[in-house]
Amino acid sequence: MMLFIDNEYYFDEDSLFRDLPQSAQDSVGDRLMPDEAWKQVADEFRFSPIEIQTIAAMHMPNCARKMLSQWSRRSGATLRVLTRTLDKLKRKDIVTFLDDLRKRKYKCIYHSVSIYLCSE
Repeated sequence: MMLFIDNEYYFDEDSLFRDLPQSAQDSVGDRLMPDEAWKQVADEFRFSPIEIQTIAAMHMPNCARKMLSQWSRRSGATLRVLTRTLDKLKRKDIVTFLDDLRKRKYKCIYHSVSIYLCSE
């Protein structure tokens, strides 16, 4: 979940992946592209072989970003699940990146109707 304190927020393991800043989501996806590691992650997230093939065929060179975007709309798509999956696949580089994200604080600028813009 995102923790809000004095117009700042923090991420924890129960935060949803889709709540991360878009730049952070993109960075995770980009780190999965070499050696097509994203396909292993997709398999762990129970994407079917046809879903993986479709993403590969239709979304090159952003396959990993697309897969993560689709996964993030699923129930339970938390940083905890992503971190455990990446640990299992021995992707310590991305786990460290996510750990660093959780240590940062983000500032929020609130606007009307509960819409807000957030930045580091």
